[in-house]
Amino acid sequence: MSRICRECGKGTLEITGMGAYEDTVLVQCPECGEEYELEPDCFDEGGMELVRAFEIEMKRREQEDKEDADG
Repeated sequence: MSRICRECGKGTLEITGMGAYEDTVLVQCPECGEEYELEPDCFDEGGMELVRAFEIEMKRREQEDKEDADG
């Protein structure tokens, strides 16, 4: 699959996290702002997309936990 946004056809999709059930990759287009879920091997990178999405989620959760502890 291409990294080009299916909505606007211009932007290059960026991985922003994981879907609600943590079995999909959440992507967003920086051009139009469209956000949607794709399968774990959405860019034909052997599933490494899901690993990247998991890393993003872990960093987000760590930040949220830190903010909760500080607040």
